Amino acid sequence: MNKSHIFLSLVVLSGASHAAPLYNFVEIDQTASFISGHNVAKQPVVNDAAVRKEYTLMERTASLSAVSVTPDGRQYIAEVDQESLSLLEQAIAIIESHGLDSRIFSSKGQAPTMIRGEEQLLPTVVIGTDDRVQITNTVQNPHWYNGRIDVGCTGTLITAKHVLTAGHCVSDGSGNWYSSLDFTVAQSGNYEPWGSESWTNAVTTSAWHNNSDTNYDYAIIVLAEPPHNGYSGWGVYSGGTHSVTGYPGDKPFATMWTDSGSTSSSTYRVCYTLDTAGGQSGSGIKDTSNSVRGIHTTGSSSQNCGTRITSSVYNTLQDWIENYP
Repeated sequence: MNKSHIFLSLVVLSGASHAAPLYNFVEIDQTASFISGHNVAKQPVVNDAAVRKEYTLMERTASLSAVSVTPDGRQYIAEVDQESLSLLEQAIAIIESHGLDSRIFSSKGQAPTMIRGEEQLLPTVVIGTDDRVQITNTVQNPHWYNGRIDVGCTGTLITAKHVLTAGHCVSDGSGNWYSSLDFTVAQSGNYEPWGSESWTNAVTTSAWHNNSDTNYDYAIIVLAEPPHNGYSGWGVYSGGTHSVTGYPGDKPFATMWTDSGSTSSSTYRVCYTLDTAGGQSGSGIKDTSNSVRGIHTTGSSSQNCGTRITSSVYNTLQDWIENYP
């Protein structure tokens, strides 16, 4: 690929805040297999070898191919070609070498414009002591962008109707989808300030959906309607103190809890000793400005981790959002 093509890609990236589309979703002649029920999502187990894995261009191309599903079982696939991915990666490398990735690959949030009800003050993998704090007022910034997914996960609104979550919150990693993906933003127990929104599409990577690859464990859920027109800022991870806020299964039903602290990172992962539990899968890993920089996915007795939002992941998610507006 010559330098003029790379430069052209840079222009596209700089002007559009992400790359030219990599994805073209095509319906396949196979009805989806669904797993029904609430609170059935299972957190995957990750090993150190998987975290440290490096991929060839061919493997990255296959991993970044995407799959999507509708509630009535229609499935779509979008395959990425090696030449397009190679060009994108070269352009991203140049942008990152100039320190421009945090500016270009970042989206600002928007406060809700539809206020429903009144503000109310409502009465696992834990590492050492449990340092989580309950969020008793969920209808304030930044908590009103977080919500509970019926399957037993957490998600974050990153557009008015796109929910960022973990891949294992929409698919079991063995080719089967979860059907209970309705989203209740800012839920606190039985209090649902904006009600529950139904879903129209779920999208994740082929690497997660078919092969349970935890390095590609991320997804979006598209809602039928915006809950309140608000959404969180989000973008590439750049280190520092972060928080994980969600709906742990070891606490009272549908209550929101948070913990914060320092993070470390590898190529695909962000790790921390913040306390979490099942149910917090899919939670946004947020920096001190409350922008989402990763997605909580896995835990162990020594550390918890999530998918790092890299320049590549950011562009992938933006492409999915454009395909399913």
